[in-house]
Amino acid sequence: MTHRVIEPSALYVGTPVYLVATMNPDGTANLAPASSHFSLGRMLVLGLEEGGQSLDNVRRHPAVTVNFPSSSQWQHVERLAGVTGKDPVPAEKSAQYEFEPRKFERAGLTPIAGEIVDVPRVAEAPLQIEGRVRRITGSVDGAFAMVEVEVARVHAEVAITVAGTNHLNAEAWHPLLYAYRTFFDRGAEVGWTRKNPLAQPPEAISQWEGAGGTWEVIAAGQGRATVELRRCDGGEVADVVTLTDERDVRWAMVQAAVARPNLGGK
Repeated sequence: MTHRVIEPSALYVGTPVYLVATMNPDGTANLAPASSHFSLGRMLVLGLEEGGQSLDNVRRHPAVTVNFPSSSQWQHVERLAGVTGKDPVPAEKSAQYEFEPRKFERAGLTPIAGEIVDVPRVAEAPLQIEGRVRRITGSVDGAFAMVEVEVARVHAEVAITVAGTNHLNAEAWHPLLYAYRTFFDRGAEVGWTRKNPLAQPPEAISQWEGAGGTWEVIAAGQGRATVELRRCDGGEVADVVTLTDERDVRWAMVQAAVARPNLGGK
């Protein structure tokens, strides 16, 4: 594998886009697209630009909604790309931006009241988070600030959840991803982590385990996996199961990676 040194203008290697709603001084809502963020537990850390209306707003009124659009909604996001809620428009932005006080209308989106905070959500966004701003830390170069938001409530469209649980359905959820000034949908599922609560073992494995037996993945990859079913008394092999279902094979590859790191792909 060969590498070369590059100097990209930004390190947007691929993160979900979000629309952050904040409260303007006159009681109206500002809505702005962004992609710099990460989460830790019940905290979201948002990267917001200094001099922008969003950051000004949260310093004065520490509440936000963070709304994640689907990949099919990228045009709504792009409608906000050349506008700002700052009036007058800062001199350094005046050549590329215009003032827009009605951001929701400009984007073709609908405000819906928050249930916990007094900032509207984006009704069309499949995933909406209400939060309270707990701390704002300026960056070293003064160009942006890290805004720490405590999550107060999460609203998820029924279609992207797993019925009867608090889990998002990863296969149904298609966030709008941003990488190097380009929008993407997420790609095909290729595997899971071993902590994924939805990565259930195949039925034959579950039944054997429920009867007290043990098992071991012997081979996994290239569209098939082999699992030995072992007796509970001494671990003798009682049967060998061949898995060919795509999800079952991915499950086996996860188990193989955890138990025997060099097994996958044999």
